Amino acid sequence: MPDREGPARPARAGHHPSEDSMATRRTENTPVRRRGVTAAERSPAPDIARGFMLLLIALAHAPMYVTGSDPGPVTHPQGGDALDRTVTFLGLDLVDNRAYPMFAALFGYGMAMLVMRQRAAGTSAKASGRLLRKRGLFLVLFGFAHFVFVFPADILAPYGVAALLFGWLLTRGDRALGKGVVISAAVGAVTAVLLSVAVAVEQTEDAAAVRGTVWADDYVSALGERLAQVPFASLHILLGWPIPAAILVGAWAARKRYLDDPGAHRALLRRVAVWGGTVSVLGGVPLALVGAGTWRAGDLATGLVTGLHVVTGFCGGLAYAAVFGLLVARTRDRGLEPGPVSRALAAVGRRSLTCYLLQSALLALVLARVAFGLGDHIHATGAAAVAVGVWLTVVAVAVALERAGRQGPLDALMRRLVYGGGRTAPAPAPAGEPVSRSAPGTGAAS
Repeated sequence: MPDREGPARPARAGHHPSEDSMATRRTENTPVRRRGVTAAERSPAPDIARGFMLLLIALAHAPMYVTGSDPGPVTHPQGGDALDRTVTFLGLDLVDNRAYPMFAALFGYGMAMLVMRQRAAGTSAKASGRLLRKRGLFLVLFGFAHFVFVFPADILAPYGVAALLFGWLLTRGDRALGKGVVISAAVGAVTAVLLSVAVAVEQTEDAAAVRGTVWADDYVSALGERLAQVPFASLHILLGWPIPAAILVGAWAARKRYLDDPGAHRALLRRVAVWGGTVSVLGGVPLALVGAGTWRAGDLATGLVTGLHVVTGFCGGLAYAAVFGLLVARTRDRGLEPGPVSRALAAVGRRSLTCYLLQSALLALVLARVAFGLGDHIHATGAAAVAVGVWLTVVAVAVALERAGRQGPLDALMRRLVYGGGRTAPAPAPAGEPVSRSAPGTGAAS
């Protein structure tokens, strides 16, 4: 998509120039032509990746509810037996700060596909930008409700804020988007390290204060505290993790159709998977050693390795997404249909907003002290088992909805809120490009 409009067309005989300006105004004010991606247009790779991503998020969030031990690095309880320490090590090395960048990249991928489809259907760049901002605003509202009533580590609202702040880059050309990637990655790396060090150095010794309202005994009091924390929560996540950079990288990948046609980009996806995965695993080891109790690092050292953990996790998130692209390419090469596991993951990915919020609510219901309180009686291994069980429950719900031909209710609500009653039209592929079949991500369905 060019940064500017193309050259002006010469006036036709008997055609008054003012008619062009009137047509331009009508184009700029035309309602959105497409209401969203159809089932036939969806590509399996992004959906499968999103379904798996929710398992990683469940594994990352569940340990926060463990109250029988003081909290250690990131979200994990300290101590435990040998199995608990092994689970903690693996979680820190392979899961934590790896799921968020993957989520953000897929969100950016979906947002870029939204713009590309709208532009292909004849919607102006200005109108497409308004659609992105509208989606970002509703995502903030969904995240606000999730943060206050369910889980005070919401990631929807920060992504909505990022869409409001950086979504305009998705309507610009490749050069502007490329600059955005470089600048946001550099700034994100610096702020992530600085904030990690600041948090580690200033960390309170009060374990309950570290976990905040996740460990609350009184739900009503927790609601009041969370309302006061809302203005700062999204800012903390946007500064503490390279979320904007991941979103913009995902948008760049969508323009190049890396996950829509993974077979054509197999070499690049393989390099991202191998090198990104290697950097992520090696960069996660120091903090994993701290979390498992093998290395008793000081506050400053802990802050530095936490910053390293966050920055290298960016590479890990991209590596995970690349792996699923390669798996889909391999399946297509063999002329095979997706198997039952792939279909189940894709069913979750197609309903990622509903599944994310359902999963979060189930984790809180089972583990939180204000509900069933199982978090008081388990350690790292138990938290991981609960996370897997909750995720499998969500998968079963998504599969049941898929078989019934039903959307996720919250995904359907988001679509109605964003698209309203705008006119619909089929979206032709941009000239010289195949029809996109990528599925948008949570809060980013096009």
